[in-house]
Amino acid sequence: MLRFVRIKVSGRVLGIAAVLTAAATLAGTAVPAQAATPGWRQVFSKHYGAANDYSVYGAVVAPSRSSAWMLGGADVSGGNGTTQRALAVHWNGHSWSSTLLLPATSYVIAASADSTTDIWAVTFSGGYILHWNGAKWLVARHLTGVGELTGVTALSPTNVWVFGGPGVSAGLGTWHYNGTSWQQWTTSPAAGLELASALSATNIWAVGSAQASSDSIVHFNGTSWQLVSATALAGLQFSGVRALSSTNVWVTAAAKGGGPAYLVHGTSTGWTRIQVPWSGLHVNNPTPDGLGGLWLTGQTTSNNGYFIHRGAGGTWSAFAVNGLPIGLAPIPGTHALWGVGSKRSTTNGSAVIWAYGVV
Repeated sequence: MLRFVRIKVSGRVLGIAAVLTAAATLAGTAVPAQAATPGWRQVFSKHYGAANDYSVYGAVVAPSRSSAWMLGGADVSGGNGTTQRALAVHWNGHSWSSTLLLPATSYVIAASADSTTDIWAVTFSGGYILHWNGAKWLVARHLTGVGELTGVTALSPTNVWVFGGPGVSAGLGTWHYNGTSWQQWTTSPAAGLELASALSATNIWAVGSAQASSDSIVHFNGTSWQLVSATALAGLQFSGVRALSSTNVWVTAAAKGGGPAYLVHGTSTGWTRIQVPWSGLHVNNPTPDGLGGLWLTGQTTSNNGYFIHRGAGGTWSAFAVNGLPIGLAPIPGTHALWGVGSKRSTTNGSAVIWAYGVV
């Protein structure tokens, strides 16, 4: 699963298009130090649409070492109205494909893959649920109504969860696909889920909005979604989740109303919070580094983008990049990663792909 930027400003959740103008209102002023040899490098960038359009890759999935999809869109700010379009490029292990136009009039904000031939994506607006079947991208479901989609988690072709938690607008709700039909889950806390990380069909961890914006961690046991309660979780808003095992769950968070960023760790003994050692920094997308540590995406109040690393021993590092990282995906069988996002000039923005390690 991978996950998009969701900046918290005064209790609201903002999508990609609003990030650049909203970031300056976050609390804190300190900027992380840049390591001398960051290891991250830009490997691809493309501007889509008209000269003044803002384009982005909002999601990345890597189902194998030789296959990765970077998905996003053109004109994500909606400035030209009818030109907003979902886009994707594919990495085959050696080269990039030509840009594919996806059948959706919005940009992709989240994607999930359980194999190279079963990939799912959702658009921020428009209600599009897209599916790659190994040959082409199709519209699997088009949800009607005004609202957004925020996440998708695919376990198999017959077990797919789609989430539409509230944010910029009302969410389109939580939906489950069993291979034949779609079922909407309408009661709290399931109805307000934003994104999830699955260990199995009966062990899924999610973040969502139960009573307030992004206020809850929720667990699915195969039958029902249940709120997780712990003292360490009080007063936080949650942005991303990664379950590595039943006793090793990582969640990114920030103090409600502005304040420090945190990693929240769930183990067999309970939940603890670990403060990120820089103020004015929003973190997201907890992603394993393959060595017992985690990578995160980071953004400062001055709109600088970073890849943040916390090693297995608890050492923190921040690596500055030219642009705003939005999504992360580990490359199977390696310690390498893909990162996607955008970089902005004074008049427009381009979609960007970064790589770490040997890809």
